[in-house]
Amino acid sequence: MSAAFSEYIKIIGKGQKGSRSLTRDEAFTAMQMVLDGDVTGEQRGAFLMLLRTREETPDEIIGFLDACRARVNTVVRALPVVVDIGCYAGKRRQLPWYLLAAACLAGQGTKVFMHGAHEPGSGRLYASLALPALGLAPVTNVQDASRQLQQQHATYLDLSHVLPPLNEIIKLREVFGLRSCANTLGRLLNPSAAPCSIQGVFHTHLDDKHGKVNQAYTQYAALCFRGDGGDPEINSERETTLFITRDGLTSTAVVPASDSGWALKDKQMDVADMLAYWRGDSTHKYAAQAVIATLASYIMLIENCDYTHACARATDMWQNRKKHTLPFA
Repeated sequence: MSAAFSEYIKIIGKGQKGSRSLTRDEAFTAMQMVLDGDVTGEQRGAFLMLLRTREETPDEIIGFLDACRARVNTVVRALPVVVDIGCYAGKRRQLPWYLLAAACLAGQGTKVFMHGAHEPGSGRLYASLALPALGLAPVTNVQDASRQLQQQHATYLDLSHVLPPLNEIIKLREVFGLRSCANTLGRLLNPSAAPCSIQGVFHTHLDDKHGKVNQAYTQYAALCFRGDGGDPEINSERETTLFITRDGLTSTAVVPASDSGWALKDKQMDVADMLAYWRGDSTHKYAAQAVIATLASYIMLIENCDYTHACARATDMWQNRKKHTLPFA
């Protein structure tokens, strides 16, 4: 047992009157010990679940994030990436249409780095499972990811290859029955140190919390919003607030709800439907609004423009996509 780590458990676990939040420095050291395996399994579980019951403060997340970034492979951080997209939620109601928005960016030569994790038995369709059918073959190391970026302007690298200890914590959901702060850290990680970081969340107020965390990092601009299923995809069946952070300041913009009404849930969740829509061989009520609105939100971050301009750019990109090739070909 680590006596030093027990002190951090005491700080957050002494009850309603005796406990307090960790400072940024304390959070950094605690997560450093967790990632390095300097704690017992019982200590790790107690620490993560105590945080889960009250939710992490922005300062705690920033400290944890600092510790995670210090352990990301430096070669990953040297990749020539423009946009970093966290793909952590997995879809269960609609297909991952946001991947077609990412494909449009890649088709224009914008280098896109995607990363994520998957939870076995969740029944969700994760980006890693959909991307091969969309033309982006799996890669398992930074060298292959770099070559893929050069050739196809996009790549996906699983968190297990980016930061294995954090991926291991995400997998603990099978043990706890609950997610931990690791899912939040994965979304915020920006392991490629891209100038633009895109993050989707599910729960109310997490978008605002991400904005506060992103303000601590002035090296890049960030976009966070409540996306469909928690992935970075605009669902225009409802109004969406975008939290855009630049130079340490967060502003908001609103993507209006579509007037097309609610779309039915995809029963089959077949990626072939995404390919048919890409080729123009089929229509899809949900995809019609999701792809353009999602792409427009990404463009707002990359080009620092308003939604009207971004929507026009997104529509032009979509209309001029290469229909007769795979999206990431």
